[in-house]
Amino acid sequence: MKFLWLDAACLVAVLGAAGPRVGAQCDPSPQPPKLNLSVTYDLPTFTADSPIQNMVTLNGVIYVGAVNRIYALAPNLTKLSEYRTGPRPAVAPCGGGPAANGSVDNHNVALLVETIYDQGLFSCGSADGGVCRRHVLDDGTRPKTVDEEVDCFSDRRGRAPPSDPNRVVRPSGARVLNVESNVIHFFAGNSEIPGVTGAARARAAGEPHTMSVRKMKTSQNGFTFFSHRSYIDLIPALRGNYFLRYVYSFHSGPFTYFLTVQRAGRASPAYHTRIVRMCSSDLQIRRYVEMPLQCICTDKRRRRRGSPSEQGGVRVFNVLQAAHLAKVGPNANLRGVEEGDDVLFAAFARSEPDSPEPTAHSAVCAFPLKYINDLFRKYMQSCNTAEPYHFTGSSNKACYNVRCREEA
Repeated sequence: MKFLWLDAACLVAVLGAAGPRVGAQCDPSPQPPKLNLSVTYDLPTFTADSPIQNMVTLNGVIYVGAVNRIYALAPNLTKLSEYRTGPRPAVAPCGGGPAANGSVDNHNVALLVETIYDQGLFSCGSADGGVCRRHVLDDGTRPKTVDEEVDCFSDRRGRAPPSDPNRVVRPSGARVLNVESNVIHFFAGNSEIPGVTGAARARAAGEPHTMSVRKMKTSQNGFTFFSHRSYIDLIPALRGNYFLRYVYSFHSGPFTYFLTVQRAGRASPAYHTRIVRMCSSDLQIRRYVEMPLQCICTDKRRRRRGSPSEQGGVRVFNVLQAAHLAKVGPNANLRGVEEGDDVLFAAFARSEPDSPEPTAHSAVCAFPLKYINDLFRKYMQSCNTAEPYHFTGSSNKACYNVRCREEA
């Protein structure tokens, strides 16, 4: 799997300590926006009892995952129903109710919907040992509230084995993606953040895998791995002391993608962002490839010497903060991009030296997905790829040019 740099033009203003600064590669607006600053807006609001961590929508209802709570909201943000997930006993998969003593908060690590069987919501919490809960929202007979029919999505009770496919998320954070075809696939990337509370306890109990793909059983009471190749983990030497944060995941065409922040290389103290791509139809992780992704803005007016990340007026933003995939509209002004194309909008920051922590300098870049896939294809077909050291312990080069079945 080849690690290669992928550059993109700056999309919007760069926010730095001195205020907004527009890169020379950015196309200017046809005319300055006209804002009436005297206008007031009466917007609907919702205030949760604890920090909000995830949101999804289904059939016009907004589902909000917060610490110890799952809320269902109407489009005007009025509360329809609520489900309490904690506080609860530590690492006790879905069992029992909220506990007053010896309990921990249940952080909402992942929230996602499924529509193949009964329309449902999966909520995966930090205090459930990596196991998710399934909320049936509509069984084909009538809609249901978020707290009406909730099951622990595991066919096991008690302590789960280390490679239990029902253990989906880690307390240190995860990105989980539901890719539906004729079955439900859950792709899960679990972050490794040294020093996170609860991470050592989860590791001792046999934490969920770093990257995995599982399918929902037809019995609808748990997940299963297709084989031992349905998951990969950090090599033992890196576990517990390697920073790997999964920031965003999405599905487009035949591929599933994850965006991560991690070290730039085996011996490098610097950090950068990588984009990971896999075949969505795979039940085994056998067509995995990743490459670095960064946001570069060039200001031709800037000629004075600066830091290494600003030489020659080039500003490099290396650590991803947030991202969103969207389709291009009819009036987009992106070169070579047509209406309906998928574009990845990504907010980057410049990190502190040799650290994943962001500074106040940030920028947003637009990456047309077809250009990203062209680069993936180019390097894979050239057989000039290298194994990812953090998963294999090797940097050997190999030929890697297989394609997904659905790829044209």
